[in-house]
Amino acid sequence: MSEDSLKINFYVRGKVQKVMFRQTIMRAAMKRGVVAGATNHKVDTNRVDIALQGGRAQVEEIVDGLKSGKKINSWGAYATEFHILQDGPNPLDHEVNTSNVDNIKWKKGVKFFL
Repeated sequence: MSEDSLKINFYVRGKVQKVMFRQTIMRAAMKRGVVAGATNHKVDTNRVDIALQGGRAQVEEIVDGLKSGKKINSWGAYATEFHILQDGPNPLDHEVNTSNVDNIKWKKGVKFFL
């Protein structure tokens, strides 16, 4: 990986499930040319595990948006905690990723702010 690229695994907590959070992350990544994946935690309904890989500036822009605590879509999704993981799956190994996001039947009417 080059010096100007970044791969990061982390999880966030907040209002992240049933609010189109994962789709919002995928759209933010696709807009910036970043490969991304996200999986809802099986037990903690306030947690989503995420992996991002791409240009350092683009990945950091998404991370900074999440760390800000601001709403990232019109359904009120936001993160209140951000935790780096030392290891984790590749972005495309997550439940929702930038390769399969368009194949999922999402509810309509969400606007993406990230």
